[in-house]
Amino acid sequence: MNAVVDVSNVCWSDEIGPRSKRPLLSRLDQVTEAWRDRYGAGAELVLVVDRALRHQISGEQRADFDRRCRQGLLRVVPFADPVLLSLAQERDLQIVSQDRFVDLRRQFRWIEEQPERFHGWRRDGNGLRFVPSGIVPVSGQVKSRAEEDKDLFIRGLKDHKDVVRSVWRCASRCFMAQVWPEGLLLWPELDRRTGEPVCPDPRCGRPLVRVGDRRPSRELLVERLDLDEDKAVLLRFPLEADGCLEIGRGALTHGINLDGIGREHRDAVARVSRRHLLIEADAALTVSVRDVGSSHGTAVRRWEGHVLGRPRPLEPGEPVRLGPSDQVVLADSVAVRLSGRRYSPDVVPPALGGGGGARTVLR
Repeated sequence: MNAVVDVSNVCWSDEIGPRSKRPLLSRLDQVTEAWRDRYGAGAELVLVVDRALRHQISGEQRADFDRRCRQGLLRVVPFADPVLLSLAQERDLQIVSQDRFVDLRRQFRWIEEQPERFHGWRRDGNGLRFVPSGIVPVSGQVKSRAEEDKDLFIRGLKDHKDVVRSVWRCASRCFMAQVWPEGLLLWPELDRRTGEPVCPDPRCGRPLVRVGDRRPSRELLVERLDLDEDKAVLLRFPLEADGCLEIGRGALTHGINLDGIGREHRDAVARVSRRHLLIEADAALTVSVRDVGSSHGTAVRRWEGHVLGRPRPLEPGEPVRLGPSDQVVLADSVAVRLSGRRYSPDVVPPALGGGGGARTVLR
């Protein structure tokens, strides 16, 4: 039986042995040997590894790592997970990894449909053996949270909690500074060279000025209704406790401008009014919404345990509390929902890139 191996995941596993504070290439050898003992010496094993592993292993292992690369034994990529899942899908391979791949389940929906293809490992008195890795279905909120965690890792923000515990403003004359003079509604970008927060407007990028502490926040998402789930998210944005903001297509002083999310989405948001929806969070971070007199209306869809219910139109000004999996539909074209995460001052929220009246980084 042929398989693709998550090399970094294997090399970090203390369960394989021996114990170590660093990843070990010898663990990879144990896994490949045990697989071929179990499924035959001719079993093909594709070994995919994150580029970062070379810097994580000890210096004496790097020559061995480089030798394996030269011999074509290791396929080195920036981020292994999407590559190994694509290979498994294209070539009908098994997957050897303890990872649950929750952050990639929207993109690779077959993960939950074929859990038998995912193999973890256990060591007992008979040596190393393979067991189901434990893939089980999870909710959309759990997937969203995992995606945000991966975004933090990729953007390098996990080690910069001080940046996201604060409110920042841009002191330049850029568009975001004019729209939000008292403080950006979005998370700042991070200058990779200096580690300092900079303006998320891609046309600015200048250092930001700290305004004060950030209150606990909820994360919300805006999605297109005409795209598959894995491609639908247009942007993510935070909402602080006891805070409010608007969503529309105008340069809102305290809101999110959907006209700034990119030309490819202009048709999708064209029916959204310039001032369409007001979103509020109380001190306990309970989120409520209300239509502020839009032209094409707003509806709420309640989660009914396994599926979203039929849209119920909202009267202008009618306040509605959002449940964890409810959805608010704007002009029958885009939807707003909670992401499933709360961010306290001690928890790092994700970077969102540009937004508001300018651009936002799309997922």
